[in-house]
Amino acid sequence: MDKAILNQAQAEAIDSIQAAYHWTAEAFVSSHAENPHQWVAPCDVLNGVPLDTIIRALYIGYEVRQTMEERMLAHFREPKGYLAEYDTENVIYRKGMAKALEIAGIKVPGIND
Repeated sequence: MDKAILNQAQAEAIDSIQAAYHWTAEAFVSSHAENPHQWVAPCDVLNGVPLDTIIRALYIGYEVRQTMEERMLAHFREPKGYLAEYDTENVIYRKGMAKALEIAGIKVPGIND
């Protein structure tokens, strides 16, 4: 069985719930199985997460994968050489990224918000 794939917010939610309640994996799974939509902010990112994913995260482990927005922002901020933020090519590239997100109807804080 493979590790669960979670985003950063889901991983933090699982870790904070376990720390706050001192739950075992079994108690966490039981609680999520009884009511998978019980979580309140900031742990509401776990609402509706499949039970299989919770089980794998707690018993096998998990990998944190960035969301598409997080990957876009990281790439947007990635330096592209000396004085990258002032380089005409980089300015045009970043404007192109922002325009593509606008066309797709996607808002990414730090790029086109």
